[in-house]
Amino acid sequence: MDKNLALFTQINSLSYWLLQESNFKSSVNLDASDDSFFISIKDGIESIYKHHIEDFSKKDRRFLRIELSSIVSHLLQIKRSIQDHRQAS
Repeated sequence: MDKNLALFTQINSLSYWLLQESNFKSSVNLDASDDSFFISIKDGIESIYKHHIEDFSKKDRRFLRIELSSIVSHLLQIKRSIQDHRQAS
């Protein structure tokens, strides 16, 4: 499987987990007409994480993989923080 596709799958899974298991709202948008990818995580109206990739289809595959890996890393950190907070409660 393409590594970038696997990263997209992981981003979507983590976003869905955040929607189901926390009060955070997540939004993932791959816009073909704008040639961009955007993810946003909010706590109420406060944005706690967002990332926008412009000229998505023109990105070098290696650089795109690095950006997507960074998004996964940030989402995993948010998930861990939620889980740690629950265990502490």
